[in-house]
Amino acid sequence: MNFNINSGYQSSMDAFPQAVHMPLPLLQASVDEAQNNIMAPRPLILMSALTAIAVVLQGLIDVRKPNGQIVPTSLMLLAIANSGERKSTVENVFLGPIRDFQQQQSSIYQKQVQQWRVRHDIWKAHGKDLFKDITKKARQGQPSHNDEQQLLAHQEKEPLQPKECKLLYEDSTSEALFLGLHQNLPTAGLTSSEGGGVLGGRALNDLSKMNAIWSGDPITVDRKTAESFVLNEARLTVSIMAQESAVSGYMARRGEMSRGSGLWARFLVCYPTSTQGYRVPHNCTQSWEHRGNFVERLTELLQQNAMLLQEAKHKKQVIAFTSEASDRWHQVVNAIEMEIRPGCQLEGAGDHASKLADNIARVAALFHSFEKFEGDISLSTLNAAIGFCESCSNDFFKLFMPPPQEQLDACELDHWLNHFRNPYNHLVRKNYIRQHCPNKLREKNRLDRALDVLCSKGLVSWVFNGRVTFVNVLPQLQDCQPSPIISFFESRRN
Repeated sequence: MNFNINSGYQSSMDAFPQAVHMPLPLLQASVDEAQNNIMAPRPLILMSALTAIAVVLQGLIDVRKPNGQIVPTSLMLLAIANSGERKSTVENVFLGPIRDFQQQQSSIYQKQVQQWRVRHDIWKAHGKDLFKDITKKARQGQPSHNDEQQLLAHQEKEPLQPKECKLLYEDSTSEALFLGLHQNLPTAGLTSSEGGGVLGGRALNDLSKMNAIWSGDPITVDRKTAESFVLNEARLTVSIMAQESAVSGYMARRGEMSRGSGLWARFLVCYPTSTQGYRVPHNCTQSWEHRGNFVERLTELLQQNAMLLQEAKHKKQVIAFTSEASDRWHQVVNAIEMEIRPGCQLEGAGDHASKLADNIARVAALFHSFEKFEGDISLSTLNAAIGFCESCSNDFFKLFMPPPQEQLDACELDHWLNHFRNPYNHLVRKNYIRQHCPNKLREKNRLDRALDVLCSKGLVSWVFNGRVTFVNVLPQLQDCQPSPIISFFESRRN
């Protein structure tokens, strides 16, 4: 596996179309259609689709990694996009059907609660009568053994309060979230298209419990004013869309603690290039045909989730890998481990690296199950998951471990210099570069540092002709002396 993390941090906007050229017809068609209609960043759209998929599948399936360990398919997802990137629109395309289903189930739940209250009141009244009889006989010195047995049997027949099919929580405290998972459906998503509320609230405060539920471990919730409880087999997907300022604020307040706890190492990060300014609508009628197919599959899985309310101990389906995919996964694990070494691509990110192969397995299982593929996870499906997670890894580094400014500048300058790379004219005056390169790079010292980085990487070289300095943008070709034709081409570029 080749991580291009430190070589300029390839944007997920560029990486996704190639890396996730999916053998996943349902998901691919839905993402393509949404991108065509909404024109939001593609990674943002794919993150929203994957959020919906994880929310509806995590309670139904687990994945057996090729090392034999069975883990949940829950995900933690973070997408960073500023105002105007159509985060809410994108989220509603894929999570809207879940909210609609939840609202329908809520209406059914409210009717069930009304009926339960009546039955519970009748049960309480009957219990009071039995207790009165026992009290009366005790005062009169009469035996009440039979009445006591009736009361004990009555207590065991208390009508159970119905459970709510609640799959999505927004701006929830951790206490309310875990209580909801205990009392209602034991699988849910904590989501927000404006993640400032989640990041600024209390939902992520309990770092140890968030880490434990991602791993599928039991969680003990101790409460002072109410009964404590233990969450077993609960599943939680966290999906946050937030502006850069909200993430920066959170990191300033709690970043060191949350990163140190391992919370952010579990996140798949999306940090896409903006599409604002390039969203030119096509002169054609928008179609949402493929979204309809996506929603149909979601609805099928949502109905299976609703049935979990009636099954106290539902056994999840365990998804495994084919032998070919298993070999590939082990190769990825080994490649990741080697890249943690000093001087390698994952140096300093051991926490992130330790969760990367796990996330790849989870995403592969979600792709496989949502597409209704038969048998075990194939190599092509695993490769799609690898491509997705590699792009997320690049964006993780972009967010949490940005390179020095001169490296970022060098990457941008190198991209700009591509316009001048041809075998017939590959010498450009340095002064011309300074006058016409991106504005922020025109300051002399900043430009010099960026050019020095490119020189050290062998991407450009210097050519001196008297008092004039040229930059050779194709140093792999033999350096040539500047000729009058260069001035002609530079005048054309002006």
